[in-house]
Amino acid sequence: MTKLNARAREELHWAGISQAAWARQHFQDGHWHGDACGCPDDRCVGHHHDENDDCQCLPALLTDRLPTSGGGR
Repeated sequence: MTKLNARAREELHWAGISQAAWARQHFQDGHWHGDACGCPDDRCVGHHHDENDDCQCLPALLTDRLPTSGGGR
């Protein structure tokens, strides 16, 4: 099982999401089976981005979780 790397843990922390909640959102057993970068796709490093580049999947997925303001402007 892959563990989340420091960058992914930090991004989840600042988004107010625990590692356990992130794992439960993506995997029924509540264990993280995604990639170390925080992407639920376990092939992310080397497929979506190079090993030394930041993952753009995690920030996009976190943005999708933000509530909308519903301001209607």
